[in-house]
Amino acid sequence: MAEESVRNSVSLAVFLAVAAGPGVPFGVVELAGRGIAADAAASRWVLEAGKSSLDGFALADKLIDLGEREDQLVALWQEYGADEVGVVAFESRLTEIVTAMETWVPVPEGPTGDFSVRLRRDPGTDG
Repeated sequence: MAEESVRNSVSLAVFLAVAAGPGVPFGVVELAGRGIAADAAASRWVLEAGKSSLDGFALADKLIDLGEREDQLVALWQEYGADEVGVVAFESRLTEIVTAMETWVPVPEGPTGDFSVRLRRDPGTDG
């Protein structure tokens, strides 16, 4: 039986499409990789720190901001696919989006623990 996806990420799907796009310059592929990492870091931060460190309204505002970046990413990819934006402008705008996503997760001061064990499923359970 195939394991089901835990989270459906629009950003991840777009970044994967960008990285696999025909004729996409290496710099754009690199940006897509950075975007994938930023999307994963954002998800991890929300699960491990965001829910416990922010009140509901502050977290909602932060998630809305991330959603706006995702909307920009989707629109940019659609424009690129429709030849409405050239590769130079595409790379420039993608850089802005990825950089915003990378700085979205607050960087804690001091050492941080590895909480990823809480995100891993025990293969012996169905839960």
